[in-house]
Amino acid sequence: MKFNSYSSKGYSAVYKLLLILGCTVSLASCEWGDQIESLVQPNPDDFAVLYTDTVTVKLSTVGSDSLMTGGSARMLTGSYTDPYFGKVKAASFFQPTIQSGISIPALAEYDSLVLSLRYDGYTYGDTTKPINLTVHKLLADILDKSSYWNGNSTAFDPVAIGKVRVVPTPRTSRNLKIKLSDALGQQMFEMGKNNQLTSNTDWINLVKGLVLMPAATDNGPVVGFLWSGNDSTSVQLHYHTPDVDQVKKDSSIFRVTASYNQILGDRKGTALANLPDTRRISLPSSQSGNMSFIQAGIGIMTRVDFPTVRSLKSFKYTVANRAYLRVTPLRASVTDPLRVPNQIYVYRCDKNNEFYTGEGGSPLPLYYLSNQPQQVFGQYVNDYVNNKQYYLIDVSSFISDLMTSEIEEIGGLILRTSMFNTQSSFRDADTEFSKSVNRLVIGNQQNEDPGVKLELYYTKVTVQ
Repeated sequence: MKFNSYSSKGYSAVYKLLLILGCTVSLASCEWGDQIESLVQPNPDDFAVLYTDTVTVKLSTVGSDSLMTGGSARMLTGSYTDPYFGKVKAASFFQPTIQSGISIPALAEYDSLVLSLRYDGYTYGDTTKPINLTVHKLLADILDKSSYWNGNSTAFDPVAIGKVRVVPTPRTSRNLKIKLSDALGQQMFEMGKNNQLTSNTDWINLVKGLVLMPAATDNGPVVGFLWSGNDSTSVQLHYHTPDVDQVKKDSSIFRVTASYNQILGDRKGTALANLPDTRRISLPSSQSGNMSFIQAGIGIMTRVDFPTVRSLKSFKYTVANRAYLRVTPLRASVTDPLRVPNQIYVYRCDKNNEFYTGEGGSPLPLYYLSNQPQQVFGQYVNDYVNNKQYYLIDVSSFISDLMTSEIEEIGGLILRTSMFNTQSSFRDADTEFSKSVNRLVIGNQQNEDPGVKLELYYTKVTVQ
């Protein structure tokens, strides 16, 4: 790559600024080995490339009215107590079904009725502690409603038809099996022998659905199970048929075809106790212990604003080159059981925390400064050498808009743990934000452990 020689003498400050930006772009496109023959910079007194990390960053916490949790690929159950978020509890409501009824040989003999749960590998909380799970029959068909949200519930029989106390082992086992009521099993078995379970309607009339829930006193992990697919969660009716030479074992399988997760949080006594129920009103970090919060499953997000960046516009011919938001988790909040999210995703919102929308009505993400729009996200970095943990988020495009927009209100940024689902009218459906409970605590700039700062590089041209 070759550059011709230029001199800025006698040119306007605007021309100098354009020249600087042009050089910046040209230098960025150079590759190792390119030859630069000559470059005469403008008068060094005319401009300066500056850096600051003292810009005010304002944090607040935003709660969702509800999250779409129906049809998730993951069934969640478990309960734990979080020192920052309070009591978190997840229960899974689901409906096992049959396709064409069951037929059981006349000479068959009943063995057992089992709920077989297939681990999907997800856990959150202390997996060394046991959980006490109970299974209950639903009193209503969950397909009576078309959509379900994290705060929903379906009436169920308080008498459990199955229970187990177990330390979950998703890394060493494929399945967790819970023995169900023999009274129900025998009833299903006899109806199968008598041709009374010939369709799914017959089955739903007998068992409308099931709910898997933890004990109210549990303080262990939340565990994920697969509900869809051939090798996933199912109800299994086991029986055998005596033969002259051997005993032939068989079973009828009822596979889950519909489910939703109830995910509840009791924030009483925490810094989030006063979090508004509506997303339109955020909780300033100054009113929540100088902290802001993100929590999947419950629908809690962090809002970020930069109230003082516009002041740079008072310096004529000043332009932002690059801006990074560095987010560091509050050290005291991070433990092995209560880990931080792997990524943080960034979306743009207005003053009422409503997402700006793009094509198709999808929430508008923050994009990198690029000819090809790419969504901005922050990857969690664990720097063992320097003992630093952080997310580095490129917010250059947003800061550039702040400094160049003539509109006073251009909104802020929302941080959450996953992208939205652009393929569904329910934007949170089957996303990590709606089917996990990972969380993050961030100290504001007044916290003893501040966790946020804007690293801003900008160019300032002096008019002579």
